[in-house]
Amino acid sequence: MKTLIKRLMVPVLCLILTNLFVACQNDDGFQPQQAQEFVEFEESKIISFDAIEEMTQNIIEGELTVEEGKASTTSSKTFGISREKRVFDFSAEVSTGAGAGAIITGELKLNFTLYHASFTIVRGNLTLPDGTKARARGAIVSDGKVYLIINPPGRDLIFGIGRVGDNGDIEGSFRLFTSGGVGRGIWNAVLTEVTFPDKTIVELAVEDGRFTTLVGALQATDLVGALSGDGPFTVFAPTDEAFAALDEIPSGDTLKDILLYHVASGRLNTAELLAQEIVTTLQGEDVKVSLNSDNEIVINDTVKLLSANIGGSNGILQVIDAVLLPPSFQPLPSIVEIAVNTPDLSTLVGALQAADLVDALSGDGPFTVFAPTNAAFDALDAIPSGDALKEVLLYHVASGKFTAEDLLEKQTVTTLQGDEVTIQADEEGNVFLNETIKVAIADIPASNGIIHVIEGVLLPPADLQSIVEIAVNTPELSTLVGALQAADLVDALSGDGPFTVFAPTNAAFDALDAIPSGDALKEVLLYHVASGKFNADDLLTKETVTTLQGEQVTIEMFDGEVILNESIRVALANVEASNGIVHVIEGVLIPPSLLH
Repeated sequence: MKTLIKRLMVPVLCLILTNLFVACQNDDGFQPQQAQEFVEFEESKIISFDAIEEMTQNIIEGELTVEEGKASTTSSKTFGISREKRVFDFSAEVSTGAGAGAIITGELKLNFTLYHASFTIVRGNLTLPDGTKARARGAIVSDGKVYLIINPPGRDLIFGIGRVGDNGDIEGSFRLFTSGGVGRGIWNAVLTEVTFPDKTIVELAVEDGRFTTLVGALQATDLVGALSGDGPFTVFAPTDEAFAALDEIPSGDTLKDILLYHVASGRLNTAELLAQEIVTTLQGEDVKVSLNSDNEIVINDTVKLLSANIGGSNGILQVIDAVLLPPSFQPLPSIVEIAVNTPDLSTLVGALQAADLVDALSGDGPFTVFAPTNAAFDALDAIPSGDALKEVLLYHVASGKFTAEDLLEKQTVTTLQGDEVTIQADEEGNVFLNETIKVAIADIPASNGIIHVIEGVLLPPADLQSIVEIAVNTPELSTLVGALQAADLVDALSGDGPFTVFAPTNAAFDALDAIPSGDALKEVLLYHVASGKFNADDLLTKETVTTLQGEQVTIEMFDGEVILNESIRVALANVEASNGIVHVIEGVLIPPSLLH
């Protein structure tokens, strides 16, 4: 707006305040009042007023005259012509600066004339109570923002920005530039009458010239009569060029389904479409309406809007640059194809190839696959091979297609390996498998099933070691093993459990002045064990856990690290065992009762 504002800063204060405001005194529409609070409206992020002015300067300045009901072929094909009209009860108050407290009222008539993808040009006039007509011109942006200028004869009153509400009313802020200063205020326009062109959306499409193929397709599928009915309808209208880009134009029921996928019930302008984001079509499937990174309106992320909000007697046309295809018409890739094309699943793909399972998972299925990420495989001490690898991979596959919701309802699912995987959700709605492995991305559809990406590798129960076996086979936990033997706790921690064990490293024990013995050692060790199986997320949610020794351990997150009792870092979390889970820690936990 800066360019236009600079051009309009002329000495008009006396003319505006004397001729306009005085002409509107008392019953003529002007009364000094206590000024309302001024609220500045922001410009649309889709397009600024200056950009609109640059694109359509000859139109905004009135240098191109479009006669009532007439337009050149070029203008029509570029923008789209309509005869939609709207009438408003208009009022504006100067809140601050020059003329503060002054109120202007009148009847505002706007004609919707030229249609672009990002905005619609509006032109008309404001009739003041004394009969004076002030020229009105501006644009309504596709997100519902309004730029409007009202020019009394020989003077300029600038209304910067407003917004169209759900009921069609407009409210906004304005700036009045004069030689004596700047007045700022608020304005509103209450919609009182809407007149749409006396032509259906089909008739508009026929007359426009850009939709020959679309009209022919509607005729071939016997949809002309339906779309000539009362409606209202919103039609995403592909141009002839859009149809020409198809390898082949479908026919019969397929063509009819595709066309119905371009029609939604209701008269939905772009602001409403953006607000809804997801719109259900008459074909039954949804289209997505959003802004891309360039703030252009796109349908289903890729199809661009060419002309917006062309109104007819029974609906509205949204012109698009490509033919929309319903999701059900687009073949889904197979489970293996999805994995191959997902870089973070490359280790899984290599494992499937090594285990000769690619062909099996490329079959009809359906299958449900729990797909570990590369990081999940990297966290293993070693990736199994041979028959062991095949067993592990089959433990990640179930027969049937189960969404996350299905799995949570079932609670367990039997895998092709033969053992079950358990499914549960935490309080925040995160889904976990076997109590510890988080589902990172759920419900990826495939042509032969469904994929759930997971953050850990599932190990069949038979392949899991007990807590004691893990400790015995981990050299860095040898001091802990010796302590468990000395305290006669090996058999207890080899039982069914489940247990959660905080396992201090050898370095942690070495840092003690002396390792306790006897009952004190047993107390210390039991202070490292809790009943139940709690992964790191569970512990952080609980914040405290009661140990078998009877006292509590606190758990918190600090600088991205899990910390116990405010000082001891968890070095390695979530080591699964057949009878619980192990968290390797960098210090020895001492019960508070032994510190005194």
